[in-house]
Amino acid sequence: MNPSFDQQAESYKKLIDSRIFELIDKTEPELLYEPVRYALQSGGKRLRPVLLLWACEAVNGDIENAVDAAAAVEIVHNFTLVHDDIMDRDELRRGRETVYKHWNESVAILTGDAMLVKAYQTLTAILKPDTFPIFDEFSRAILDICEGQIMDMNFETRNNVSLDEYFRMIDNKTAQLFSLACTLGAKLGRGTDKQIAMMQQYGIAIGHAFQIQDDLLDVMADENVFGKDVGSDLYKDKKTFLIIHARESASEKQAKQLDNKLHLLKNGQTSVNEILAVLKEIGTIDAAKNEIRKALNTAGQSLEPLPESQARHYLNELIKTIEHRTF
Repeated sequence: MNPSFDQQAESYKKLIDSRIFELIDKTEPELLYEPVRYALQSGGKRLRPVLLLWACEAVNGDIENAVDAAAAVEIVHNFTLVHDDIMDRDELRRGRETVYKHWNESVAILTGDAMLVKAYQTLTAILKPDTFPIFDEFSRAILDICEGQIMDMNFETRNNVSLDEYFRMIDNKTAQLFSLACTLGAKLGRGTDKQIAMMQQYGIAIGHAFQIQDDLLDVMADENVFGKDVGSDLYKDKKTFLIIHARESASEKQAKQLDNKLHLLKNGQTSVNEILAVLKEIGTIDAAKNEIRKALNTAGQSLEPLPESQARHYLNELIKTIEHRTF
């Protein structure tokens, strides 16, 4: 009997965790490596590296050839979170103090830097002449993530961000790492060119859905489950799907009401629920859910060229999990 989706995901998560902490074996200087381990031990679903292993299996590859790449992708993901938390001044991540809050900003910067270098060292160890292009994929994805992050920061100072610009931003900032995981997994599994292209498309679509779901959770989640402050995007003037869609779709009266409530929220004079009510009235919440479903439908269609397998089944199950996730 095959393991369930949750059982297999947990098994691969443990495999990846074990490999990560074999790689992060240095202890001195303590003020560098303790925060590194702290960041990597802070929980999380390990979704991207698990996805990499499933992508490898889905093209009939051997995951033994992909575990180090999965570990490298997860280390990079956590590097971006450590630096994001500094830029966003976030004090909580997965229900714990962020590295910069727990130590200080300088320690957090160096922690992220060390994690990025370790990710490259991990990937370099598996490179062979026929896998050199993977190194380029890895580097390009990290640069795209940086470009997406700077776009996101720039949007905070603008009121006229369009949905097209938003989608370009999340293509880089969020979807790129999902796409990288799927692409590396399929390449290390020696999939066909078509299979690799479809897995790359699957990753982009999953990333789109994941980010818009994050935007929704920022106003709708249970804070105890979400692991960070609900409404934090609103306080920081983040141009999420919700804010951009609402401003593009609202009547003049609704737009004024939304802007007024956002102003009151920052002064502690209204609640996130009051803003949520306005977003529902405009139709933004339904639009976000529809956008998530559209992206996940694209992800499902991307799996059609893959052979029938348990890994393909897990990739389909992941689509359902993302649609209904609560954190």
